[in-house]
Amino acid sequence: MKTSEITDWFNELKSRCPNGKMTKKDMLKCYRDLSTCDMDKVEHVVNAIYKAFDIDNDGKVDFKEFVIGFLLTTKGTMEEKLDYTFQLYDIDKDGYIDQTEIDVMAKYVLRMLGGNGNELESIELLKHFISSCHCNEQGLITKENFIRALSKNELLSQLLSPFT
Repeated sequence: MKTSEITDWFNELKSRCPNGKMTKKDMLKCYRDLSTCDMDKVEHVVNAIYKAFDIDNDGKVDFKEFVIGFLLTTKGTMEEKLDYTFQLYDIDKDGYIDQTEIDVMAKYVLRMLGGNGNELESIELLKHFISSCHCNEQGLITKENFIRALSKNELLSQLLSPFT
């Protein structure tokens, strides 16, 4: 994407939300107006971005967070989307997913499912995913192994990444 396009987006977003923060409703409208994604997936993607970026739970996401999320979820390659997903789960940004972050991942998956009865099946899939990641000696998942494991399993990719 060109710098001029990003500037145009920023100006458009600023005109929609002059305070620099977007509510979930604002974000959903922007996605519907600007995205070429399947409209059936838009609400799911917006919910996932909110869960990933609304860290202080104030119900708002700033423009930078929105643009990064929007570009990666609508324009990125599969590998870029999986890289982005890894970054969401690598909470401490040390380049690995550890047990604490795996627990967060499990909670995220359960929340995404909305408690609809598939929790046990999903936890089994998550356990299978972790074993397929070939954790290192410390039990950590590297970004390369994370991307490789999800690239090989479409169901797991859809379960763990709302962007694929």
